[in-house]
Amino acid sequence: MIFNGACNTRLFEAWVQQVLINELKPSQFVVMDNAAFHKSKKTKELIESVSCKVIFLPPYSPDLNSIEKF
Repeated sequence: MIFNGACNTRLFEAWVQQVLINELKPSQFVVMDNAAFHKSKKTKELIESVSCKVIFLPPYSPDLNSIEKF
């Protein structure tokens, strides 16, 4: 799927439906950051419809940010 411009909820939901859920296997986890377009109810329902689980990263993760180690 190729598109021009910025991603929004509608585009992300289309990608999840057309691409991602076809690649997922039951019991897998989909880890996402806190971008606004990741948080739609439809996105969660699509992922859960193939027996997978959505996990969101915490809004701030100093342990995952190497600059915090200096």
